[in-house]
Amino acid sequence: MKKTLTWWDLLWFGLGVVMGAGIFILTSLISREQAGPAVFLSFLAFGVSVLLFVLYYIEFVVEVPIASGSFVYLRVKFGGFNAFIVVGNILFEYIVAGTSVASKWAFKGIMIF
Repeated sequence: MKKTLTWWDLLWFGLGVVMGAGIFILTSLISREQAGPAVFLSFLAFGVSVLLFVLYYIEFVVEVPIASGSFVYLRVKFGGFNAFIVVGNILFEYIVAGTSVASKWAFKGIMIF
């Protein structure tokens, strides 16, 4: 498989995947209930943490030039059992994030109709 994406492409692709649709639906909820006027600072902190995650993932991809998912990169760096635990946590995070975004979209849909 030929590499055609640059690190810049991977950076923006990773940011888009991590932020997802939740940023559009959770913005008003977070600003109203949690952050208040400091919502800009909370999103700035979120952006910095996401940027660090994406850069870390790019380092994995550069060091292990295999076209695969997170499990292979983690297995090469940390071993099979640790990779299994981390990928299990990632899967759990995807499930929780997906249900959270779906419930918020459903709540907004009920408010519209």
